[in-house]
Amino acid sequence: MGTKIKNFIMTLYFLIGAVIYIFIYGAIVLVVGFIIRLFSKKAAKRFVINQVVIFGRMAFKLLGIKVYKFGDIPPVDENFLVVANHQSALDIPMILGFCAPVAFIAKKELGKLPGINWYLKYLGSVLIDRGNIRQTAVALKEVVKKMKSGTHFVIFPEGTRSRDGKMLPFKPRSLELAFRNGIKVLPVSIWGNHKILKKKSLVVHRTPAGIKIHDLVDPKEFQNEEEFRLYVENVIKNGVKEIERRLDNEESKG
Repeated sequence: MGTKIKNFIMTLYFLIGAVIYIFIYGAIVLVVGFIIRLFSKKAAKRFVINQVVIFGRMAFKLLGIKVYKFGDIPPVDENFLVVANHQSALDIPMILGFCAPVAFIAKKELGKLPGINWYLKYLGSVLIDRGNIRQTAVALKEVVKKMKSGTHFVIFPEGTRSRDGKMLPFKPRSLELAFRNGIKVLPVSIWGNHKILKKKSLVVHRTPAGIKIHDLVDPKEFQNEEEFRLYVENVIKNGVKEIERRLDNEESKG
């Protein structure tokens, strides 16, 4: 069977599976969550979040994609902000499944999509109207409030996905939220997702990917946001190179 035919079958499989999992299975999960919620709100939220983690891992397993995980979240009770490089739409399920169930600072349009909006709500995500400065300011205050009360958020400071996997410079002041509020950052490096699902493409390529979870970084140890941001950016960049090197070694053994 030719490569193009295989890729077509994988893409079709991915799209059909995504619809079934998000809309059909997702609806069942949320109905069960609603029933559990009648007895315990905490138990309901815990159940749904566990299913989100399973979804993140299954997104790769069902596609036959091997994910190499390096490192783990430090055993701490305090809250943190996940900061990662951005390669593909698959970065989100990878972080959910192999790092932490995180909330998102998302465009308000996502709140109108059935299925997606349900999970955004359960994860504690905050929706932003990018054209509305006042609403954005209010939303960011809500993000800080939720973070201080225990919700983990994730941001991609590059601002867009990389076409070739190489990291783009972090946007200026992209870590100001964490720096100003003394919130620790969990740097996460991702490599390989740009090969599986390329930017502006729905064609799926079966190739391995990797994620590396670094140590927490405390903004209080830095003089300003720029110094803090550049340090985190460098940690993630070095991690990306390390994953690429280790995956090459793993594949050469296979």
